[in-house]
Amino acid sequence: MPRGRVYIINSADLAASVQRNPLKISFWQVENVFTGTLVGLSSSASKVLAANFHSNDGHPSYSREGISNVHATLRSGEELNTTTKVALELLVSTLEKLGPKITGSVFGPQNPYRDPEVTRSFWIFQKNAAGILSLPFPRITCPQSYAAREKVSAAFVEYYNSRGCDLASHWVQGATKISDGYQISDQDKARLDVSNSHAILANTLPAAFWTVYHTFTDATILEEVHAEIKPLVTSEKKNGKVVYQFDFGRIRDVPLLRSIMYEALRHYANGTGTRIVMEDTLLDGRYLLKKDSFIFMPNRSYHFDASVWGPPVDAFVARRFIKFKPPSASFRAFGGGVNTCPGRFFAMNEILAVSALLALTVDIEPVAGAWIHPAFGYEVIRSALVGRVAMDSLTDILNKEVLSWEISAFVIDHVEAGLFNSSP
Repeated sequence: MPRGRVYIINSADLAASVQRNPLKISFWQVENVFTGTLVGLSSSASKVLAANFHSNDGHPSYSREGISNVHATLRSGEELNTTTKVALELLVSTLEKLGPKITGSVFGPQNPYRDPEVTRSFWIFQKNAAGILSLPFPRITCPQSYAAREKVSAAFVEYYNSRGCDLASHWVQGATKISDGYQISDQDKARLDVSNSHAILANTLPAAFWTVYHTFTDATILEEVHAEIKPLVTSEKKNGKVVYQFDFGRIRDVPLLRSIMYEALRHYANGTGTRIVMEDTLLDGRYLLKKDSFIFMPNRSYHFDASVWGPPVDAFVARRFIKFKPPSASFRAFGGGVNTCPGRFFAMNEILAVSALLALTVDIEPVAGAWIHPAFGYEVIRSALVGRVAMDSLTDILNKEVLSWEISAFVIDHVEAGLFNSSP
């Protein structure tokens, strides 16, 4: 555990400089240090996770192979399209409870989150994940979150024991093969999937909620989004009923919805990028960062910098991203540099798909007669939970029959291509 200084970087230029030094200023070391504690990995698995990641001597690295697998299976391409198509087919079967539908496309038909108690336990665990990371003896100091984590982990152990992974997405199948090659036990595979679930559930669902919220709460915006999406829908009669086909491969032709998604991420993706300094490093030729120190890069500093975004920087501007291309280091919803989230394409596919389906199929009116912005805190976990609760409430009221839908010509490639200037 690093015991050095703490540096807080509020400058996008300096954040870009950090991104250019991924081995000296490491995010991977952060993962190695904290993942084992968060999900309770065995000491042997923690050692495998940390071994040889920063080495260039050709020795095998479990973590490097794992990241390569995520990039290979969740970047824009046929394998990502397959995973997202499965998710959408699950979504159009019912618009209730989005979480199990999204996780089902990743973990397959034996997805542990089919059990509502497992899903509930995951959110209980997330509620005090920070306590598990920071407090001693979490079984005693964080008993509810600890017990909930163990319940989710046990469900994934059963998942691996029954070889549910064999029917899962390319990502999970690839990760399982890598884990088997390093003799990672089913118990530790299960705990790693508890960690993976954070990205799938705790990040994507809140972003989807805020995108939907800002689409539906402005009647003019909703009308424009609907008009842009409608040409992507065709219909035909099959077996005596009308079947609607949505060409999600053309969703990039809906710039307003995409802009709303990015603006939602700018406003609500208020995480903090964390790095560990692996050796004394002179940052940007000016600042000496000492070995074993922490670096924190709060998204809010970059996402609300008026010199980049201009007035009104605090307002939600649905059309902001239609033509505006901010420097990449000024938008860090998915991190940056070589540590940019490898699952971002899947996340964006899901957000755009959920938002488009709702815009096409339902009318939503606030019970109180006026839209009231949900209060939320800027802490990562708390904002995620607010988004989760709000999304569950939203999907609960959508208990209506949706006419038959088919997913056709699904090729959402390069959703973010050309949106941001490339980072040096």
